Amino acid sequence: MPDPKSSAPLLSVRGLQAWYGESHVLHGIDFDVNPGEVVTLLGRNGAGKTTTMKSIIGVMAKRQGSIRFDGQETIRLPSRQIARLGIGYCPEERGIFASLSVEENLMLPPVVKPGGLPVAEIYTLFPNLKMRLTSQGTKLSGGEQQMLAIGRILRTGANLLLLDEPTEGLAPVIVEQIGHTIARLKERGFTIILVEQNFRFASTVADRHYVIEQGKVIDMIPNAELEANIDKLHAYLGV
Repeated sequence: MPDPKSSAPLLSVRGLQAWYGESHVLHGIDFDVNPGEVVTLLGRNGAGKTTTMKSIIGVMAKRQGSIRFDGQETIRLPSRQIARLGIGYCPEERGIFASLSVEENLMLPPVVKPGGLPVAEIYTLFPNLKMRLTSQGTKLSGGEQQMLAIGRILRTGANLLLLDEPTEGLAPVIVEQIGHTIARLKERGFTIILVEQNFRFASTVADRHYVIEQGKVIDMIPNAELEANIDKLHAYLGV
């Protein structure tokens, strides 16, 4: 696995601004993600975490600044081209097609570059999916939908995974399974950005935490220093 300390950033975001119509949401986001790292974006609702993810993958209609992925500037590229560079996005709503089976959902996205996980390995990560291959998307539990959404982007060859609220609304046993999966993906050298409200879960999987407030990164806390900064983090998050 790449050593984050000796590598240039895989993703470098500088001065990122974004708008929903006339509403100015991001006001100069700056952060780096090194190869093989798991990094979280923490913050209150409406701080700009999901907008940051959408800006990275290119689905925001209006954005400015710099987003460099693997040395290439992507701020002017359409989302389809950004995805083909090796960025996979798993939205909070998961995007499972209700009328398609588990297998059809899994096979739907195209392979964009070499290095994706074989289907057999995805079933090893998520054995629930193998047992539900012919089930329609509407018949899956929330946890199974999340597993399918993550498994789907692992097929594509993406090496930077953007996971938006992957544990939202899930039972503790499923949250634990998602955590184990993230740890295994990290071992394989995947780079992961998580948007998380559950910083207790985030602390079990992440290397570093960026705190976003009112569309700006206001702090970065290494995971090893999280407990020492817990009061400050509580104040940031309002918990």
